Amino acid sequence: MTRGRGLLLGLIVVGVSSVIGLAVMEGLVRWKFPQPTGLSHQDRYGLATHWPGITRYLPQFGHEVSFNSFGMRDREHEIAKAPGVFRVLVLGDSFMEAYQVPFDSSMPAMLEQALAARTGKRIEVVNAGVSGWGTDDELRYYTEYGRAMKPDLVVVAMTLHNDVSDNLRQVWHTEREGRLVATERAPIPTMEYRKIQLKGYIATRFQLYQLWRKVRHSGTMRQAASQLRSHVQTLFDDPLQEPTATGMRLTEQMLGRLDSLVTSDGGEMAVVMLPLMFQLKDSVWTQFAQTFPDSGRTVSRDRPQAVVQGITARLGIPTIDLLPEFRQWVGAGKPSLYIEWDGHWNVQGHRLATQVATDGLVGSGLVR
Repeated sequence: MTRGRGLLLGLIVVGVSSVIGLAVMEGLVRWKFPQPTGLSHQDRYGLATHWPGITRYLPQFGHEVSFNSFGMRDREHEIAKAPGVFRVLVLGDSFMEAYQVPFDSSMPAMLEQALAARTGKRIEVVNAGVSGWGTDDELRYYTEYGRAMKPDLVVVAMTLHNDVSDNLRQVWHTEREGRLVATERAPIPTMEYRKIQLKGYIATRFQLYQLWRKVRHSGTMRQAASQLRSHVQTLFDDPLQEPTATGMRLTEQMLGRLDSLVTSDGGEMAVVMLPLMFQLKDSVWTQFAQTFPDSGRTVSRDRPQAVVQGITARLGIPTIDLLPEFRQWVGAGKPSLYIEWDGHWNVQGHRLATQVATDGLVGSGLVR
């Protein structure tokens, strides 16, 4: 055997052994430490979506999630709206994405059924909810993709505990001299984008890769969680302090821009405010308030809703607040609306949110 052939054979043996070893480790992870595979994707400019057309099982929730050709957790929709159909576009984050429940039990799916039953109209609800989105991302999505669907109504499901901090990133829009302007972002270079796609492809298929990412980025994840907790506390300051005050100002400008676009396209817009879990029960709020730094600050339990309602009143956007009904439900000692270890709604939470949103949309005349 020549030296070259021996080296080639050695490389083949190493390669085969590595593949077998990785396969064994993948099987072990799936058996002992099952991980949810990756689902995230992005367009050429970096807007987060999901991998189009895939179905994956989520072991932590015990069901599959599927995504349509637009990369959204929804059934397929045609771009062109069918005659006689009243189309509703729902914009939101992980609460509308709703990995925690079967899709038929999520608010977007149930909203379509509830509005059709209440109005007798042909209702089509298009779900555009992606984990991590804030108003900035939703404005970008509507501008680039959503407005082509010509919705009759755009519903912004606003998650109060993190949408404002997400907007502070100013990825797609920023403030200059008191005005909101779109940031200039070049498309991701082809080779870099292919690398991102390859990583995403691996993440959607191999749980070993997901476990490695979780371990590698654990410190960053803990830091992000700590920053979010600190931000949430500032939402209850009266008056608001920086940078949250700036975040609210940006949010107002982004909602105003979105409303202007929707109106110019012949549609209408509404905001649905999602409550924070610790706003619902007196004892939980008291415990949460005790975590605030002792700096003589004045805090108000309903402060986030009051600020956002002030914003939408100035903009003339109809707003539905889920907090009163959610608080009444909890106060009556009824079953939990949240998955305690996860922080998102369970099926009952989505059902109650759908009921309140339907009453608000029909009652305000947005869906007649």
